[in-house]
Amino acid sequence: MQKFFLLACCTLMLSCTPKLSPFGTENGPFRASFDHYAINVDNLQRSADFYQRVFQLETVFNGTGNDRRVWFSLGEGMALHIIETDTVDVKTTKGVHLCIAVANFDDFVDHLRKESIPFETWRGEAMQSNTRPDGVRQVYLQDPDGYWVEVNDNRLMWATNRAK
Repeated sequence: MQKFFLLACCTLMLSCTPKLSPFGTENGPFRASFDHYAINVDNLQRSADFYQRVFQLETVFNGTGNDRRVWFSLGEGMALHIIETDTVDVKTTKGVHLCIAVANFDDFVDHLRKESIPFETWRGEAMQSNTRPDGVRQVYLQDPDGYWVEVNDNRLMWATNRAK
């Protein structure tokens, strides 16, 4: 009986402990977490080809049944939804962007160079990367519709810092 009570107490404590992710704990009393990022595009095939070529993402089930949408997995239950619309007028600055962390930043940057995909630093230096004050390396690129995407090695930084 004592073993059962101890097991029940441990289980209860673990279920009440906030779950960790690369972005901290699940947020607030509603346990909010990121699900997906959606963009509107002029040409679905062109945009889908871009994201597959650049990030080599896998498609996932499109729950809408609408063939003017492609959903890509961003890992850990997160997704990128690409939605073809009749009119797209994207006006964003670099400060408004999707960010994707990669496990091997150097290999990713080499991939961009081999594929002749233009990228830049936060300050706009072409075909260069930069390092933030917190040590995270990053590059920025734009998709065919003008959306900005940051790519960084924050996942590696988080894993390194968590191991300490």
